[in-house]
Amino acid sequence: MSKSAISKFPPFSAVLWLLNGSRVDEDDLAFFARRLSASETHRDGRFLRRERRRQFLLGRMLLRLAAGSLLDLSAEEIEVVERPGDAPQLALPDSESLPNFSLSHSRDWIACAVSNDVKLGVDIEVHDATRDVAALGEIAFHPTEQLWLSRRPEAEQRSASYELWSTREALYKLLSSSNRETDLPPLVGADGGLAPEGRGWHRYSLSRSDFALVVCSARPLTALRPIELTGLTREDWLSGEDSGMARDGIEPPTRGFSVLCSTD
Repeated sequence: MSKSAISKFPPFSAVLWLLNGSRVDEDDLAFFARRLSASETHRDGRFLRRERRRQFLLGRMLLRLAAGSLLDLSAEEIEVVERPGDAPQLALPDSESLPNFSLSHSRDWIACAVSNDVKLGVDIEVHDATRDVAALGEIAFHPTEQLWLSRRPEAEQRSASYELWSTREALYKLLSSSNRETDLPPLVGADGGLAPEGRGWHRYSLSRSDFALVVCSARPLTALRPIELTGLTREDWLSGEDSGMARDGIEPPTRGFSVLCSTD
């Protein structure tokens, strides 16, 4: 890893990359499909739904961009190897140390969280006004979590349900990547609010009108920088330019992201 890459990312920090796949043209998708490794191409061919193939392809491209930025490598220098029943693995030149990463997708949105030295889990969930979140909560949430949701103001219950769901998904990914027990405890704290942290995990969230997103980390983050691409083209890829990427320093976790600690 180069000194410039190290200086951009302080110890125990993370970067979250976001892309709305609807902003990527079909011609560019065909170009990116040719960038897939043999194992990725094999897996891509097994998806029957067009939306799922698009999510898979753009997720793998976003992972290359995120890891490349972290390691000061071009996306073309990074290969991704699929592992049946397990997360994909990065293949890097010159025995570069592998970064930690987590991927998530929902509808058009793709999220990728990366860190040099902290294990991560990320989940993004696009809001769906037609989803029966109450019925989903009865199946997926612990009774204490259901009680917490029921005590929220009615206008906040839908967004709170998505926050809780994303937290559970992100935490599950984190624990799985750390080979830890994945039987999740209730995520409501002693104060009756949604817990911002637990044993060996810490939570950061981004709530917007169109989606909920949560990053869980194995230790407190010194910085968490969100990067949302305004698009992705073959020209961006070949030139090494990341469309829409701000390079004005690392943002602390409390700017753009916040530790979820709700009060009733």
